[in-house]
Amino acid sequence: MKDLFKKISKLLGNLGLITICAIIAAWGGQEKKWLRRFVYPAIISLYALYVVRNLWCLSIYSMSGVLSIGYGRFSPDDDKVSFLGNLAHKLFPQSPVLQDVMIRGIVGLALSLSIISIPILTGNWLSYLQGSLMIIVTWSLLSWRGMGKIPVKLFGKTINLLEVDIITYFATACGILITIHGISG
Repeated sequence: MKDLFKKISKLLGNLGLITICAIIAAWGGQEKKWLRRFVYPAIISLYALYVVRNLWCLSIYSMSGVLSIGYGRFSPDDDKVSFLGNLAHKLFPQSPVLQDVMIRGIVGLALSLSIISIPILTGNWLSYLQGSLMIIVTWSLLSWRGMGKIPVKLFGKTINLLEVDIITYFATACGILITIHGISG
């Protein structure tokens, strides 16, 4: 019974962490970009450090660089098109969908590479592949799609969190925690 309670507590704690990370990142996608770019990676990095207990886990913070790059699609009206947007436009000039899939898939791949220190330290390569697959698929097939908004009142101000951001960052945090905890978690 005690073992079951520990497992349930761990599961609820992980779900809470994933949810908090998703909300912070979604808020950072709409209002305060520094939350998504710097606070989200800091929370994930410190959690990995707590679980794995190796300073190399702090290399996960490199995901802040990935989340800071431009990954907008090409637009003839835009003077500052992202490198990825330009590349995707040159490769798939007639298909905005393939452009979005390529751009966001590269971002998902780069996020997965930012957590590679975990399987190097733990040897949990299968978990890393599962977590990375979750991240890459979510980013490439979902993160660019328009969905609805969820109005949330925070600190006396109503902000609109995009559902797609919540789902994308929830799945990203979930993929990272799968990697951190291993398959048997």
